[in-house]
Amino acid sequence: MEAIVRREAEWILSQQLPRGAVVTSYPGRPKIVPYFAHLALYGLAAWGLSLPRVRAYLDWYLSRLERPDRYGVTGTVYDYYLDERGAEVPACTYDSSDSYAATFLTLVRLYYESSGDRAWVEDHRPELDLVAGAILATLQRDNLTVARPDWRVKYLMDNCEVYQGLKDYAWLLARVRGYAGEARMPNGHLEAEGEKKVSKYAQEAGRYAALAARVKDAIQAKMLLDGGYCPAIYRAGLRRRPNWKKWYPDAMAQLFPIITGVLTPREEAARRLYANFLRNYPHWYRQTAPENFITTLVVYTAALMEDRWRVRQYVEGLEENIIARGHPWPYHAAEAGILLLALKTYLAGGVKV
Repeated sequence: MEAIVRREAEWILSQQLPRGAVVTSYPGRPKIVPYFAHLALYGLAAWGLSLPRVRAYLDWYLSRLERPDRYGVTGTVYDYYLDERGAEVPACTYDSSDSYAATFLTLVRLYYESSGDRAWVEDHRPELDLVAGAILATLQRDNLTVARPDWRVKYLMDNCEVYQGLKDYAWLLARVRGYAGEARMPNGHLEAEGEKKVSKYAQEAGRYAALAARVKDAIQAKMLLDGGYCPAIYRAGLRRRPNWKKWYPDAMAQLFPIITGVLTPREEAARRLYANFLRNYPHWYRQTAPENFITTLVVYTAALMEDRWRVRQYVEGLEENIIARGHPWPYHAAEAGILLLALKTYLAGGVKV
């Protein structure tokens, strides 16, 4: 498995452009999709691999922040196409403003945990605040986000990622910005100005932690039903019940509360949810060929749930049917990044990274 980690890390890096962006190699036309880039680099950051390359992507993303974008939101980043000369051409749209921003903040946390690069986070504090603001731009009164200002659907997957992103930003503020501006007297006490700054940063970290908690509570209160979660809430509060036989988004969305920490793997609710998934997809671990490929998000969930036998079976099939065959579509860089997370969790014995 460690050999797979090394090979897949190299393959992810082969998808990175000199300016730092990570490409999703859609058949026919490569595209820069920041959401997929974040997932691709989760694995590298978690393993502490090629961290300067991860930082290059972080710099690329922050250099592309819209102020505001076409929807009136500040702190977002568009998808980009590559023209025939390899130039990046903005698509002037994105799939979601909430998930793109939230997953970026989670990537920053993973990068900081491995690198300890407090200076980078401090230097980019204003831009990170804008990214966090892009999450809050579509936060509704019921404490759930809509995907985009013009697409007013509250998705389970997005809101789980929003919970994780806000929680991770609170973590960063508490550990990084909490040290900014400290000035100590000879006796070791903080000067008054330093105390004010630390207090301000602690309050801000607490605010984002409270926002994350409210999103989590809203997911549990408004989206939990019928032995699972509704994958989406539409206008006027219309909730769509989960259809376990429909893979996307219904069944796949059920994994996101576990993936993002809305439910911890040892909670009984997580065990019931995963058991329900297995009843509907008992042989998911066999689906590793391009024609029936199931995303690596499933094997990451299995690793979190300490389903070690199915993890091994899936990885063996993936190595034979995908990795050894040159990574055919629909496998792409984001799938490889999540695979690295799954393998790290598996090798750590199921402890979430």
